[in-house]
Amino acid sequence: MRQALRNAFGEDITECITETNSILIEVFDCYDCIPTQQRSYIKTSEGQPVHFTLRNPLNESLIFAALDNCILRSNDVSRCDFTIGNFRKLYFVEIKQVNTGQRATARKDAIQQLHSSIALFRNRINLQNTDLNAVICLKAKQAHPVQSAKRVADIVAFKENFKANLMEGQIDNF
Repeated sequence: MRQALRNAFGEDITECITETNSILIEVFDCYDCIPTQQRSYIKTSEGQPVHFTLRNPLNESLIFAALDNCILRSNDVSRCDFTIGNFRKLYFVEIKQVNTGQRATARKDAIQQLHSSIALFRNRINLQNTDLNAVICLKAKQAHPVQSAKRVADIVAFKENFKANLMEGQIDNF
């Protein structure tokens, strides 16, 4: 996966890619960093927040790639925050820090970012046999909003257009 990313996006993306086989992978989007360092990172110290957690009980070797403001720069197409996985299963994750009243707009933006990221990857990397998962991670006080017909339609559209699972939450199992 690491070499496929380099082939697709160039050799200069090394600082954006991390390999891990940890049982618990906690990721945060650094909103408070200086602008040149505002991107997603795997948590390495206690003081860092956690926005998304991936449990990896089989210690599989996974590649974490910071997309937004790292592999893809601000002048590139809209994109999600990061991807993590391997050629068997790959997650695309968009983290949004929102107030409860801003969820619908944030969700709509996240879906567009996930859509364009998956399309970009599929144009550059063969993901035909990869289980794709798109995750909207809304960080707000109420973690589980009510299911709506629009959200069901979005889930179905992702499955039809990308053969990808669209989900919302802050944690999943690899």
